[in-house]
Amino acid sequence: MPRELRTFAGLWTLRDYPNPINDWSLEKKFAAVKEAGFDGIGGLLIPETIPLCGKYGLEYILYLNADASTYRESLRKAVDYQPKRINIHLMDHDTPPEEAVATWIEMVNLAEELGLKIDLEIHRDTATETPEKSERIDQLFQQLTGKRIIWSLDHSHFATVKHLNPPFAPRLLGSREMTSLVRHIHFRPFNGHHAQIPATDGRSNRTPDFLLYLEFAEALLKHWLDSAPDDAVLHACPENGPRGSGYALSCFPDVWLDAIVVRDEIQKIWSRLIS
Repeated sequence: MPRELRTFAGLWTLRDYPNPINDWSLEKKFAAVKEAGFDGIGGLLIPETIPLCGKYGLEYILYLNADASTYRESLRKAVDYQPKRINIHLMDHDTPPEEAVATWIEMVNLAEELGLKIDLEIHRDTATETPEKSERIDQLFQQLTGKRIIWSLDHSHFATVKHLNPPFAPRLLGSREMTSLVRHIHFRPFNGHHAQIPATDGRSNRTPDFLLYLEFAEALLKHWLDSAPDDAVLHACPENGPRGSGYALSCFPDVWLDAIVVRDEIQKIWSRLIS
């Protein structure tokens, strides 16, 4: 099977959408994701999503916040959702790498026992919030297991931590060995000072900052294609945060419509790279 790009929308993007007073029902959000042409949807442990995924033919990417006291119950609950992958926010910003990796090893073992595929996300306010912490966790994991961590990549956090200027790729792309294992990437447009930037001006025109981000997205996808095995499937999310989350500011255009634009541009890059 050739390598494949599967896109999914974040249920988070549709929080309080189109506004808090007229928030769509969960089913209307699923219907909108299906109509927009996504392959799946990503969300938390919400039981109502299970029948809705079946009704609309959508894959589910599950998001979990986990620490040593919660991961067992959460992973066992996850089995009922039959998720394609599980995205993990691991512990806290002040968790020592040694403690984080000990919990992650236990989680990997339990996930394998349960038939689940888990990915460790690089994310603010977790044990992986900086490149240095993530690298140390990866090193310890290799030393203790002889394996590499399977990461879920969200480069917006590292870019803002380091206040990077474009081009972003020279500082953010990981090794081919690490990238070859990645199966989940968050494509939220960012720059070195903002973890989310508008893709459009609200009138379908791409913003200059988004065009700079797309240069990074193309470098990232090319790097993945050069690294991943021939039958790998990449799950990609244009994960725009909603208004009120701290990601989308009040002056931003419609975050859901922008997410669709991001998805479309990622698919165009993918098609060009594999042609």
